[in-house]
Amino acid sequence: MTQTSLFVKMVFQPGKRDEGVAALETMLPVVAGEPGTLVYSFHRDAGDENTVWIFELYSDGDALGVHGGSDAMKELFGTLTGLMAEPPMMVMSTPTGNAKGLPN
Repeated sequence: MTQTSLFVKMVFQPGKRDEGVAALETMLPVVAGEPGTLVYSFHRDAGDENTVWIFELYSDGDALGVHGGSDAMKELFGTLTGLMAEPPMMVMSTPTGNAKGLPN
């Protein structure tokens, strides 16, 4: 099976980024129990105080579907919607075979 990765850009309302990151971090115990979720990380944009980038790596598309369809994810988006300045931008991709640091 082919790994699936997801890059997500989230732009929060001014002054709401830290609250957004705290909400995102509530998913960490959830993804710890998802065997197909290999990487789930948040990154504050160094050039935009309102933006967070998320990098996710899944064992395959089915694992992404399990994660994205979870009740916890639906609850998270219920919280995030009121904090965001615009809808999230999501880009799905497939890692190349040559990389450093990605799990096999």
